[in-house]
Amino acid sequence: MFQEPTGPALLAAAGAGRDWPDNRGIFCAESGKFFVWVNEEDHMRIISMEKGGDIVAIFTRWSKGIEKMRSVLEGLGSGFQFDDHFGYIHTCPSNVGTGLRASSMILLPKLSEALTPHQLEDFAKKFGVQARGGSGEHTPAGPGGKWDISN
Repeated sequence: MFQEPTGPALLAAAGAGRDWPDNRGIFCAESGKFFVWVNEEDHMRIISMEKGGDIVAIFTRWSKGIEKMRSVLEGLGSGFQFDDHFGYIHTCPSNVGTGLRASSMILLPKLSEALTPHQLEDFAKKFGVQARGGSGEHTPAGPGGKWDISN
């Protein structure tokens, strides 16, 4: 289900693949619009998504899910790990801080034809966003020039 972190890379060196594949999984709402990934790259990844671009509904669902997860964890005597200096704590140092990555899949066929994946990534940086290809970071666009654009 998840790709095991291997090699000398940061996540593997930090022990993120320890006890692989035990203690990992995805919990999915019946609607198929809300997911909680456990112990993939981050300890917990909470996802709300749907086709059509209703950002208010997506964010409202995500916010309710975060609050529900918070109350469940606190009821178990735990909670989200937070440090006054670093913010929310994650497995991957690139996610330290707010832990919030909002993304949208958009079609950019003309840019996909004109630029390589690395050129499009550099282009996106000029606008303060990140462009990921159809299969993640540093990959080509998906069908029709589909890119994952995020903060």
